[in-house]
Amino acid sequence: MTDTRPLSHGQEAQWFLHQLVPGATAYLTGVAVRIRDAVDVAALGRVVELLAVRHEMLRSTFTTDGGRPVRRVRETSRLRLEHHALGAVGEEELRGRVTAALAAPYRLDEDGAFRIVLWTRPDGDAVLLVGGHHIATDAASDAVLLRDLLRLYASCATGTDARLPVLRGGFDEEVAKERALLASPRGAELGRHWQRICHGSAAAELPTDLPRPATPSLSGATCRVAVPAATAARLREAARTAGVTPFALLLGAFQGLLYRTTRQRDFLIGCPVTTRMSSNSLHLVGNFINTIVLRAAIEPSTSFHDLAVAVAEQVRTGVDAIRYPFSLVARDLGRAPAAGRARAYAISFNMLSTAHLEPALRPVLDTGRPDTTTDYAGIALRPYPLPQQEGQLDLGVDVVQGPSTLTCDFRYDGALFERATVERLARHYVRAVEIAVADPATRVARAPLWAAAPAAPPTTDIQGVSA
Repeated sequence: MTDTRPLSHGQEAQWFLHQLVPGATAYLTGVAVRIRDAVDVAALGRVVELLAVRHEMLRSTFTTDGGRPVRRVRETSRLRLEHHALGAVGEEELRGRVTAALAAPYRLDEDGAFRIVLWTRPDGDAVLLVGGHHIATDAASDAVLLRDLLRLYASCATGTDARLPVLRGGFDEEVAKERALLASPRGAELGRHWQRICHGSAAAELPTDLPRPATPSLSGATCRVAVPAATAARLREAARTAGVTPFALLLGAFQGLLYRTTRQRDFLIGCPVTTRMSSNSLHLVGNFINTIVLRAAIEPSTSFHDLAVAVAEQVRTGVDAIRYPFSLVARDLGRAPAAGRARAYAISFNMLSTAHLEPALRPVLDTGRPDTTTDYAGIALRPYPLPQQEGQLDLGVDVVQGPSTLTCDFRYDGALFERATVERLARHYVRAVEIAVADPATRVARAPLWAAAPAAPPTTDIQGVSA
């Protein structure tokens, strides 16, 4: 028996992209951890089945009904633990297997939108992947699934209660709220708000190394750079002194870099935001992501502080309007997605933090420190960084803030940019952050961004898999 449910506008957009390029990897996501203990594979397999009972999104498939995409919830799930017992393979081969599994296409209409895979090696070392398609999950959902999986596994081993949070409501409530908003006068008002923000501006666009193909590749690679520890440590205080959040100061630095690189004085970038606005949604699995568009207007006298203050104000007003689906913003502007690319923005900026996670889980997901072993639910774990969601846009920047680290992932379209170009851009961004943190009053037009930093940070290539 199955129940048929309507999709959110964000899910409908994901369905459109999946139909357009079924094998694309740009909208696949996941989280992985390295397990430093022997794994009871049979127990973990039972836990995966329990996880699907708890979260209905893991029992969901996606198809069309009457020409419209829908979600169908089954009583039982086809999701099972995939276990691969490896020989004494090296790290490079292991990573290749993990990234290939993360990027493997989904049969959304038959098997659903998730996979859970375990690789074990003879020395007691293992890697666990929780992967999914963005139509059904997001980064917060990945963390929820990992938490529940680990707690359930530990409870099986010890015979104790897993102490999982009670689930209240469901994703259908979020869809219903969205539809009610769009049918109300408030929905029309929010649509006009985004039109005002975007009117007269254009997407920020970097000069490309290669001609733009007629059809986006929806594939790419990731370049990671670390902000020096001293700058990362001063970030919060510098932002507090400037009267803004660390996010606003970091984004202001990025906008300044884009201005200096593109010479565009007025441009738009996208910022992914969560729509988990109630306590009921905190422990649910689903796509709770929308995008708000932020506009930068830069004059010769504009400082990094000015940009940060403008970001803070736009975020304040934008948060009130985050429930208006971005796919409708693009449609209203006549910039609806064409061939899988939303034209209202070509570059995104996002700040990811582990601060919202329970304290014990934060170091497990701090990919800036992959060699740190943490005990969680009685299991010895390490973070396992993964390349993902590459090629969604020309460029997507994720600033990942851990308890004591600040790393920047530059996810770029490999059909447009050479790696050396992105490496250079990443280093210039770190330089912009250093300047903005040291003296936010520095005028963007005069900032010595191209000067070599005292110790230029190295970049790291996080190997990905093309579509």
